[in-house]
Amino acid sequence: PQSDCSPLGSRPLGSHLPRALPNVCQTIHCLDTIMSEPLLTYLMPAYAAASYAALLLLPPVKFPATLLGASTFGALWAAYNIYRSKNVDLGLVTMGIVALASAMELGVVGGGGLTPTIKTVETIGCALVALNFVLPLLAWAQLTSALGRKKSAFWFQVFFLYCIAMAVFWAVSAFKNSGRPASSKLETE
Repeated sequence: PQSDCSPLGSRPLGSHLPRALPNVCQTIHCLDTIMSEPLLTYLMPAYAAASYAALLLLPPVKFPATLLGASTFGALWAAYNIYRSKNVDLGLVTMGIVALASAMELGVVGGGGLTPTIKTVETIGCALVALNFVLPLLAWAQLTSALGRKKSAFWFQVFFLYCIAMAVFWAVSAFKNSGRPASSKLETE
């Protein structure tokens, strides 16, 4: 039987495969499709997974470091997006707020400690980041129309799930941060 896979060179991929491997051709075709995506497409789920791993696996005393890492990476990525596309990316502002506040809490900038002001700024910043990830979902039809020819179906699927995952991550972070006791110094346990 003839294979339905894309050709590799002038020879149909899978035409030489034994019958015991009926799905190999489709798997190779899928891998080829996936690997043709830009690297940043794969960075979305990797960033989400790393953020969730830090949130769920690190002890509570490391929560400020989780916020600092996730927000700094996100702000730098947003800055790169602005540089590359010359379009506005609100992530630079929203994640920048969280990065600065968490850096202040950790003493990287300023004296350190979870003061009531830092706690409020971190919590509001996390909520703003969550909303920033909800915006593309609310404007999905316009987004797909504007980017439809520039992005693949795979990219849209990844981006959709990424926005949901990161909106939940930042909403949970805002909620978790709002329940932390503020003090005048950084607690280390």
